Amino acid sequence: MDRVVKNRTSSFIDLLKNYSKDSSFPAFIVLVLLVAINASLQPTFFSYDSIKSNFMTFTPLILISMAQGIIILSGNLDLSVGAGMSLLTCVMASLLTDSITSVILVVLLGIAVSVALGAFNGVFAGHVGLPPLISTFATNAIFFGLAMTIMPLPGGYVPKFFYRWYRGDILKVIPVPIFILLIGIGVWVIIKRTAVYRYIYAVGGNAEGAYSSGIKVSNVKLMAYVLAGIFAALAGICLLLSTAIGDPRAGLSYTLNSVAAVVIGGISLKGGKGSIGGAIVGAIILGLLINIIFFAQVSSLYQGFARGLIIVISLSLAAIPKLREESRKI
Repeated sequence: MDRVVKNRTSSFIDLLKNYSKDSSFPAFIVLVLLVAINASLQPTFFSYDSIKSNFMTFTPLILISMAQGIIILSGNLDLSVGAGMSLLTCVMASLLTDSITSVILVVLLGIAVSVALGAFNGVFAGHVGLPPLISTFATNAIFFGLAMTIMPLPGGYVPKFFYRWYRGDILKVIPVPIFILLIGIGVWVIIKRTAVYRYIYAVGGNAEGAYSSGIKVSNVKLMAYVLAGIFAALAGICLLLSTAIGDPRAGLSYTLNSVAAVVIGGISLKGGKGSIGGAIVGAIILGLLINIIFFAQVSSLYQGFARGLIIVISLSLAAIPKLREESRKI
C-alpha cells in the first residue's frame, strides 16, 4: 500500500516538474492566484450571472489575443489590431438595421473586412518584406483614420435584439459570449489539424531553416495575418455588441493589451514557441486584473499605475522559464 502511494506521489511530482517546464505554466499560477483574489473580493464570483458578465468583457480581449498570438507565433507582430477592431465597429454600426437579413449580411461583411485588413498587413510583412513593427504601426494609423472618416464620433445603430442576444444564453445553458469564444477555439482546433499550423511554428522558430526546407515563408506570413483576421473579426463583433455602438477609439487599448496577454501566456516574441492556450490564459489574467482593481475600490487616480504594476509582475513571472534556460546555457 505504501509503495502504491509513493509511486503515485512520485508520478504526480514528475508530472508537475514536466508541466512546470511549459512556457505557459507561470501564467496558470498567476491565473489561480487572481481567481482566488477575485473570489475573496466578490462573493458571487462563481455564480452564473457573474461568470456571464465577466465573459462579456473578457471575450473580445481573449479573441484578439488569439489573433495576436497567431501572428507572433509566426515571428511577426501586429500593432494595428486595435484600430482594426474600431474600424470594424464603425463599419458595422453604420450599416446595421432592424432586419435579420441585414444583421447576417453585415456580420459576414465585417468578417470579410477584418480578413482583408489582415491580408493587407500580411502582404507588407510577407511579400513586401517591411518590418512588421513599422508596417503595422503605419496601417494602425490608416485603419484609425478610416474609422474616424466613417464615424468621427461614437454613434451608428445596433438593433436591440442583436446586442441583447449577446447578453443572453444559448438554450439557457451557455452564455452567448462563451459560445462565441468556443466558436473561436473550435476554429483554432481546425487550424491545428492543417499543415499551415506547422508552417507557422516553423517560420516563427527559424524562417531561414523553413525556407531551406521548401516552405514558402512569405505565403505563411500572409496566411498567419489572414487567419488572425478571423479571430479579430469575432473580437470586433463582440466589442460592438458589448458596447452597442460604433466607436473609432473603442478598440485602441486592445493592441497593447493583446501583446501583454500573449507574453504573459508564455508565447515568445521571437516566434515559434508557446501556444494559443497560453494567450487565452493571459487575456483572462488581464481581465481579472481589471476586476480586482475595481472591487478593491482603487482610486481612479491610481488605477493605471496599479494595472501597470501588476502586469509587470505577471510578465516577470512569465519570464522565469526563459531566465532558467539562459542560465543553463551560461
